Parts: sequence; structure tokens; C-alpha cells
Amino acid sequence: MKKLFLINILGLALFVCTTSMAMATSVTIDSTTYTTASSSTTYGGFIAPSNTSWDSGSNKINIVDWLLTYGGNNSYTYVTTGTWLSDGASSVILAEIAGNANTNTFGYYTESGRTQLFNGSASTNATTDFNLNPAQIFGFYLGVSGGTFYYTDNSLNQNIQAAIFQLNDTNQYIIGFEDLPYGSSDKDFQDMIVKATIDQTAPVPEPATMLLLGSGLLGLAGFRKKIKK
Repeated sequence: MKKLFLINILGLALFVCTTSMAMATSVTIDSTTYTTASSSTTYGGFIAPSNTSWDSGSNKINIVDWLLTYGGNNSYTYVTTGTWLSDGASSVILAEIAGNANTNTFGYYTESGRTQLFNGSASTNATTDFNLNPAQIFGFYLGVSGGTFYYTDNSLNQNIQAAIFQLNDTNQYIIGFEDLPYGSSDKDFQDMIVKATIDQTAPVPEPATMLLLGSGLLGLAGFRKKIKK
């Protein structure tokens, strides 16, 4: 189903430089420290070891191992609320390890609907910004063939489709998507990996506040119907 997109040494060096990510000797996610990429790495009971993925673990690259390899010696917090209140953000594609890479799309969504930022021809290191006036709640989505969309707010999905990690309590987030329904996917969350930097000119509420805002703004079921039109 999937195929590995080979990257030569020069391309890898460019990737590391342009994304400001560095080879790591350790990565801490919440209170767990990872030091070695392994085909048996798991996280949170929903990110599967890469030996269950399309390449049988030969590349050891589920999202946790990807952070360990390319995420620098940093600490990350797993984020369960996949929406933000801000007046914009910038996004850069860090990796696309998927057979559907040429057709997958990426963008942001608000109460008004979806706006595409990258199409299937976008490549690693593609970068884009968007602005919202006034500031409002938004999230990101991955669009796949057949007109299906997976959202960073996993309550809009039938299951978990996006794994979100906040970098060192900053306004930067690493988002890993699954591009197949979770139940039939390999659960490695590296089909598309995006770094999102949320603008800080508008306040970003705490998760509890965000949930209240989200429930009021989205009216979740109605919002889901509206956004799929």
C-alpha cells in the first residue's frame, strides 16, 4: 500500500538544515525518554511499533522514531486538543512517507470550511503561511483520495488520525497523520509530518478553555456536517 520515497544524502542534508531539525541522541515525550530508534517503539497505546507497518520496521520510522532521528534533543508534550485560537500560522512539510503522497492534500479549517495549503505535488520543505482576520479557532486537515478528510481535532474523525506533539512548551507543533482509517492503517502516523508554528499575536487559550470555546463555536455535530459540504 505504501512505498518508501528514497532521499539521497544531499537531499537529507538540505532537509535537516531547512527545517531546523537536528539528529537527536534522545527525545522526551511527556515523561518518557527515548534514546534509540527501534522497530518496537510505541506510544500512548495508539501509535504502533514500526514492525507492524508497510516496511516491517526495516526503516524504524513511526512518528516517535522520526522525532528521535530528526527532532533534535528536545522535549515534547502530546496534545489532545487539535485546535488553536489565533490569527494565523505557518506550516512546513517535514516528511511524506506514503504511497498516496502524490494525491494527499493539507490545509486548515475554520467554522467557515476548509482552505487547502498544499496539494499532492508539494514536496518536503514546502512552506506556507496563512492569516485570519479576526483571530478565530482553526485546525489542520489531511485530505485523501475519495474526498475523505482527517482533522487535527480527532473528535471530528471516527478515530485518532492525527498525533500532535508540542515542542518545549513553545508555539511550535509537530503533527503526524495517518492517511487511512485508523482501524485499517499501520498506525505509525508518518504519512504526512508537518511542523506548524502558531502565530502568537492572539492569545492561545489553555486546553480547558479551548474545549469550552470549541463546543460553543462548533456545536460539534453541526459543524462537522457543515465542513464536509
